[in-house]
Amino acid sequence: MQRFRGLLRELVFLAAIGWAVLAGDPAWALDARSGRAPAASLEQVRLVEHPPCGPDRVWIEEFFRVEGFDPADLLLVRTSALREVTRAALSGVDSQGRVVYAHCGPRASQERVETRFLTVQGESTPALTHPLIPAEQKADAKVTPLLGLHQVTRYMQFADQSNPEKKGTCCWHHVYVQYPWQGSGEISEITLPMRFDPVPKPESHHLYYFFYSAINDIKFYFGLQTNLKLRGKDHGVGAIFSRWVTQDPKDLQAVEGGFHEIGDYEGQFVSVRKPLALESAPMALRLTSRADPADASHVWLELAVIHQSDGAKRIEKIGALRFPGSAARLTKKVKIAVESYSLRSVSKASAWRVPFFDWSIEAPRINGKTLTQKPEVIFPERAPRVVRATPRPDGGVRLRRSGLIDLDATEPESGERPPG
Repeated sequence: MQRFRGLLRELVFLAAIGWAVLAGDPAWALDARSGRAPAASLEQVRLVEHPPCGPDRVWIEEFFRVEGFDPADLLLVRTSALREVTRAALSGVDSQGRVVYAHCGPRASQERVETRFLTVQGESTPALTHPLIPAEQKADAKVTPLLGLHQVTRYMQFADQSNPEKKGTCCWHHVYVQYPWQGSGEISEITLPMRFDPVPKPESHHLYYFFYSAINDIKFYFGLQTNLKLRGKDHGVGAIFSRWVTQDPKDLQAVEGGFHEIGDYEGQFVSVRKPLALESAPMALRLTSRADPADASHVWLELAVIHQSDGAKRIEKIGALRFPGSAARLTKKVKIAVESYSLRSVSKASAWRVPFFDWSIEAPRINGKTLTQKPEVIFPERAPRVVRATPRPDGGVRLRRSGLIDLDATEPESGERPPG
C-alpha cells in the first residue's frame, strides 16, 4: 500500500505540473522563464562508514553535475525500482559545485534508481538511471563536506562596502511592486488594504511582506513577518515597523504586548514589533503622523493594523518611530515587496522551501487618496521566480507562491537527513 501511495502521489504530481504548464492557469501555472531544460549527469557514487546510519547501513553520496541552473532552483525527484518516490529540496554542493544527494541505505541492497531534477520554473532534466550496489563498493571514513546553498547561490544579497545595510544578512527579494510618487506635500496617513487567504504560517525561515519608502530622506518599512524574533526567540506572525540612521531609544515607542529592537547588523536602525493573530479577513496596515509635542523639529509616525472581521472594525496599535523634520514627507518611490529572510541554515536555502502564501493588496492610499497609477512589477535580477505577481483592476496586485509543491512536499519521505 505504501508503494502504491508513493506511485500515486508521483503520477498526480507529474500530471498537475503538465496540466498547469499546458493550460497556463494564472493561479497555479509554474512561472516559466527561460524555456531551457537543465542538463544533468551522475559523476560519482561514494559510500561512507557513518555510525548515525545504524548497523548494516551505510551513508550513500551521489554527485550530480547540473548545468545551467543554480542549485537553489532545483528539486531532486527520484524513483526506485519499486516505484517508491522521494522528493528533496537540495541543501548543499561539494567544493566542485556538484549537487550532492546523501542518504542512509542498506549495505546489502541492490537496486536501480531513476533521478531527475525539476526547477522552480517547471523545467526538468531527462531521467538518469543508475544502480546502487553498496555491498560491492568500499566505504570511506569521512562524509564529504558541503557548502550550503546560502554560501554559493547567486541570489543571496550580502553586504559589501557599497551596501552597508546588508551587513551580515542573507535574503531573497522575490518581487517589487513599485508605484510612482510625485507629491511633495505633508503626509498624514498611509493605508495599505490587504487580505491573506490562507493566513501565512510561522516559519523559522520567515517571510516579509512590506511597504518600503523614505520619510524626509530616512528609509523605512512597515509590514508583516511570518516569524518575529527577539534575542533568538520566535514570536510567530506579527507586524513590524523599522527605520534606519539611528540607534537612539528616544526615537521609538513600543506598545503593551509588543517589543522593540535596536541594532546595527543591517545598518543602524530602531524597530517596533508586535505579534498578531491574523485571520483570512480584510485588514489594512495604517501609518499615521503626529507632531512631537516636546520637539518641533521631529515628527512621529505610528503603525496600526485595522482588522475587519465579521463586519466589525478593530484597530490594533503596533508602535511608533520618530523622524527628523517638522512634517512627514515621502521622498522616495513607494515599493511593496516580498522577501525571504534569514535563510542561513543549509537545509533551508532552497527556493523550494519558500512556504505557500496568497497575498492580495489594494492600491495604497496616501492621505485618503488611492494611488491610481498602474504599478510596475519588478523581479530582481537573478532572483528565483517562485512568487507570481498578478495586477488587479483596482491598481493593486495579487502576490502568491508559484508552483504546485508546498514546503511539506519537499521533505524526503524516509525522514533521513544529511548530518549537521
